[in-house]
Amino acid sequence: MLTKILTKKSLYLLFICVFLIIFLFLFVSSLETNNKICKGNECYPKEFVATEEFQEVREGQEIPPGLHVKIDFSTGKKYAKILDPNDHESSEVIVIDENGDPINQEEINHDNELDKDSDLRFHQDSKVDNFSLPIITSRHKENLRIPNSDHAQFEIYISQLQNTSSIQGLISALDGLEELVHELDFGIKFAKDQGIKSILELLDHESSQIREKAAIVIGTAMQNNPIAQDDVKHLRIVTRLLDNLSTETDTKVSIRLIYALSSMVRGNQNAIQSIKDNNGLQRLSDLYETKLDNEFRAKCALFVTDFIDPNMIKVGQNTGFFEQDQNYDAIDPIADIIGVWCKQFQDTLFDDKGNSNEVDFDSKEKILKGISMIKSQYSSSCPPQNGFNDWLIKEGIESKGEDYLEDYFKLINQVRIQFGFDSS
Repeated sequence: MLTKILTKKSLYLLFICVFLIIFLFLFVSSLETNNKICKGNECYPKEFVATEEFQEVREGQEIPPGLHVKIDFSTGKKYAKILDPNDHESSEVIVIDENGDPINQEEINHDNELDKDSDLRFHQDSKVDNFSLPIITSRHKENLRIPNSDHAQFEIYISQLQNTSSIQGLISALDGLEELVHELDFGIKFAKDQGIKSILELLDHESSQIREKAAIVIGTAMQNNPIAQDDVKHLRIVTRLLDNLSTETDTKVSIRLIYALSSMVRGNQNAIQSIKDNNGLQRLSDLYETKLDNEFRAKCALFVTDFIDPNMIKVGQNTGFFEQDQNYDAIDPIADIIGVWCKQFQDTLFDDKGNSNEVDFDSKEKILKGISMIKSQYSSSCPPQNGFNDWLIKEGIESKGEDYLEDYFKLINQVRIQFGFDSS
């Protein structure tokens, strides 16, 4: 009997020991994984480990301060090594042209109209004095948690834009900037520096992929960044984006240009005025009529919705035209074109018998929200088209009772009430 009890206790203790060993193994493995980057079956350290020879900096790796870094414009790849005190160039970012030759730093600074203080230098200690940090105004508090390597990387991407013509090199720089400029500090610096001018030039690039990525960077930098928006107003970016939209033949690029335009205009009175001065709503309406792509039309609907939404302008701001709870019917000069948008949105969703057109759900919801916003702000400019009530009834029946369509069902009832239809 005693032997059986001891055997059970031994098995129990053995089970606990095995469990603890597995737990510790998994815990240690997770710590190692957190310090690694894995691409497919290959893993490498998250932090770049430097030697006395140049090694390629892998995608996503963090570069510690105090290294000698160079970038190959022909491939977009970065290389780094330990600083050599006997090498007078070892504290600089060395830029390599498409032939593999170093580009003279003085030539770069001259071409970019930069002064000595904005050389692309890595610090040799932990201080940030040698960095060209974001230009912060009194209206913005600098984010001190941004790694120093990100500031240096930003400079590399900007220089790469200005000193390479290879598609791969430009794509590498644009992708890198897109990741950085969502941070307010980099968005502000991007707007004040040569970066924005270089990006604007790429909007006319022969490659549609380059044009698309350039528009994305502009939209990302300007989105919810009023300081950056204000700093680029002299460049007439809204006019430039409208002009490019009018001539763009690639639908994907057009969608990104709409995104950039929306980011510029949202909450920005100067940009809103520029849209009005350039007959922007009419020009976009013409494009909406000719481009049958659902995603493009959904982006247009979002743009119009934001443009006339009074909540997009802060209460108390001297906005003139966009005053809270104001109805614009009789006094607004754009009421006529807003009426055109209302009809276009309805024509997109259904025919005159109330039958649904071929529109995906996401686009359909955004367009219906556009109709609702127009009706709330420009009621008399937005009469119902034939078949609208029938279409709303059918949509309500199809969405009723479905949990994931609850918000859409509420939107349908809201629109029916706005248009005076029986919502029962």
